[in-house]
Amino acid sequence: MKRALWILLALQAVFSAPLPAETRWERSARKKQEITKDVVWPIHEPLMFYLRRGTHAEDWPQIYERQHAPDNVKRMAEADVRLLRLHFYKGFGLALETPEIANSQKMADLMHSYGMKVSLYVAGTLFAETFYHEVPEARSWEQRDQYNRWVGYQAYGTQTYRHYPCPNQPAYREYLKKVLKIGVESLKADQIFFDNVHLIPEPKSCRCPRCLEAFRQFLRQKYPTRDAASRGFGYPDVDYLEVNEWDEFSRPDALTNIDDPVLQEWVRFRCESLARHNMELYEYVKSLNPKVSVGFNLKGLYGINRMWLNGVYHPLFSGHCDFTPFDVTGMDPRIDPHTGALISEIRSYKMARRLNMSCDDSLADDLNCALYMAFNYQKPVPGFGHQGGPWLRGASNVFSPIIEFFREYNERYLTDVDNVADVAVLRSWPSMAYSVGSTLIPTILMEQVLIQHKIPFDILFDEQLDRIGRYAALILPGQESLSKDTIDRVLRYVREGGTLVFTGNTADYNEWREKRRVNPLQALVHSDGLAAATRSEGKGRIVYIPEIIPAQTRRTGSRASEENPEIAASSDSRSQRFAASDWVLPKNHQEIRGLIVDNLPQAVSISTEAPLTTVMEMVNRAKSRETIVHFVNFDRKNKLRPFGASLKKQFTSNVESVTYLSPEFDDPQPIEFKETSGRISFTVPATQVYGMIVVRYKS
Repeated sequence: MKRALWILLALQAVFSAPLPAETRWERSARKKQEITKDVVWPIHEPLMFYLRRGTHAEDWPQIYERQHAPDNVKRMAEADVRLLRLHFYKGFGLALETPEIANSQKMADLMHSYGMKVSLYVAGTLFAETFYHEVPEARSWEQRDQYNRWVGYQAYGTQTYRHYPCPNQPAYREYLKKVLKIGVESLKADQIFFDNVHLIPEPKSCRCPRCLEAFRQFLRQKYPTRDAASRGFGYPDVDYLEVNEWDEFSRPDALTNIDDPVLQEWVRFRCESLARHNMELYEYVKSLNPKVSVGFNLKGLYGINRMWLNGVYHPLFSGHCDFTPFDVTGMDPRIDPHTGALISEIRSYKMARRLNMSCDDSLADDLNCALYMAFNYQKPVPGFGHQGGPWLRGASNVFSPIIEFFREYNERYLTDVDNVADVAVLRSWPSMAYSVGSTLIPTILMEQVLIQHKIPFDILFDEQLDRIGRYAALILPGQESLSKDTIDRVLRYVREGGTLVFTGNTADYNEWREKRRVNPLQALVHSDGLAAATRSEGKGRIVYIPEIIPAQTRRTGSRASEENPEIAASSDSRSQRFAASDWVLPKNHQEIRGLIVDNLPQAVSISTEAPLTTVMEMVNRAKSRETIVHFVNFDRKNKLRPFGASLKKQFTSNVESVTYLSPEFDDPQPIEFKETSGRISFTVPATQVYGMIVVRYKS
C-alpha cells in the first residue's frame, strides 16, 4: 500500500512539474516549420531527368509542378528563405530543356520579387540519347578511353547514357557559354553551381587525340630543352614519350606509388586540364556579371588521393571558385561506434579557407550545423554578399533551434573573421599525388592529433609556401617527396625562428620520387630514424618524430566510409584508401602533442581541459576587436561538463568582457575571467552540442 502511494506521489510530482521553458530559438524554428509544413522544396533536377532515370514516386510530375507554384514560393519567403537552387541545365540539350528552363525562369522572377537569391544548377555530363541528336558534332566532344570508347557516368545505377565531355575540347565550353548567358542575363542568376566536376579514375582517363596532343604540348613547355627532357625521362626529346595503357597485368588499382615519370606528369596534366576548363567558365560568368557567386562540386579532403583518381587538385581552383560543397556520403560528423574515430570535414573547411573558398553543406543535423558555422569561411563576394552563411543552399529549408541561433548571430560574430593558427600542415604535391595511399595515413593522423587536442592549425599546399613565416611551427607528416627548393625554403624558415616538425620518411625522396642517398632533414638532427630527436637550428628548432603509430590495423575488406561512387576508384584496393572509420588517434598521440606544443617559440594560443571528443576553432574579428572561440561536442550521449580554458590575448588592450552564447540560452551569458601575463583564463559552461565564447577587448 505504501509502495503504491509512493509511486502515485512520484508520478504526480513528475506530471505537475513545470516544463522547461521554450527558448526563443525553439519558438522561431517551430513558427517557420508551421509556415512551411506543406511547402514542396525545389529540386535542382529537371522532371525529364527523374523520368528517364527511374526510381521516383508515381506522383513525381505533380510534385514537380507544385514546387513552381506561386503560393509555394510565397510561403518560403514568409519563412525568411533567402536562396534556393533551381533546375537549369542538366545536359539534355538547350532545345529539349527550354520548357523546363522556362519554369525556372518564372520561379526565379517570383523569387527575386520577394528579395530571394536564385542559384542555378549546371551539370557536367552529356546525355548521349538527346544531346547528340540536337548537336550531332558533340559526339566528338566526349571523352574517349584507351580503347576509343566513351567514358560514362559511374554512379547511382545504370546511367550509361550520360557521357563525360573532354576538358580539352573548347567547342563544348563555347556551347556551355550560350547556356550560361541565358542563366545570367535572362534568369538573373545570383549564383551558378557546376556539378560533376571531376575526372573518372584510371583506366578510364580520356585519351582522345585532343588530350594526347595537349599532353605533348604540356611536356614540351615543362621540359623545353634536350637536357631537361633527358634529366626527366632519359630521352632527349619528349615527343618520344607515350602515356601508358592499362591491361590485366598493368592495373591502376595495383599501384601503391607512381614512380613512372610520364605517369607522374599525366597526373598533373589531368589536374591542370580540369582546372583550366572550369577556370574559363568561371571567368566567363564573371564577365557577364561579377556579382554572381560561382561554385564547383570539387568536394573536400578525404582518405583517397583525389589528384590521382579524379584529377582534382584544389589549389589550382584558388581565385576561380567562390564555394564548393562536400557532397560525400559517409562523412557526416560522428564518433564511429566501432573504432572510436572522430570523423569530420574539418580538414575540408581548413583547406577551403586558405584557398579563399567557402564550403556549402547540409545543416539538417545539429552537429553538422555546429561544425559548419564554427569552421566554415564565409567568403565575401562583392555584389552577392557573404557566401556560406546559414541562409544559403545547405540551410535554405532547415528550421531548427540551432540554426535559428546562428541566423541571429551570423552577421555579428561569424562574418569578417580570420582563424588563429599556431601551426601549419604542409601537403606537398609530389608526396600526396605520387603516393597513391600510404602518405595519406601519417598526414590524416597528424591532422587528427591537432583536431582533437585543439591545437590551432591550417592546411597548406606547395603553392602557399610563401605563407609559412606566419606560423610558429610547420609540420611535414610523412611528406616523403620534397624538392631541394622546398627543403631550402623550410630550413630558411627554421633559421629565422620557426619550428619544423617532421615525421617518418619525410624528404626520403626528391620531387620525382627518386630515393635520396642521405635524408637531409634526418642528417641535421643526427637521427638514427628510431627515436625522437630535437635540435636547435639558427633561431629555430627542428623536431623529428620517427613514427605516427596507428592505433589499430586497418580493417581488411572494408571500404572507405567516405567513398562516394562519383569519386571512387574502379576497384576496392585497400592500398588506395584510408577509411574515415580508421581515423583513430594514433597510439603516441600524447607524445606527438607534447613534442609540438613544447617546441613552439611561444605558448600555444589556446589550451583547454575539454575532452578529446570536443573540437575547437578560434577566430579574430578585427573590426569589433573580439576573439571568438567555438566549441563543438561530438559526444551525442553526454553533455559536456564545464572545463577550464586559457587563451593568449589577440589584441593589445585589456579585456572588456567574456560572454558565452549557446542555443541553450536566449541571451549571452557573462563569464568571469582572469587576465594575467598576456593570457585570459575562464571556465566554459556545460554544453550540449555547441558553445561560443566571445572575448571583447577595450577600444
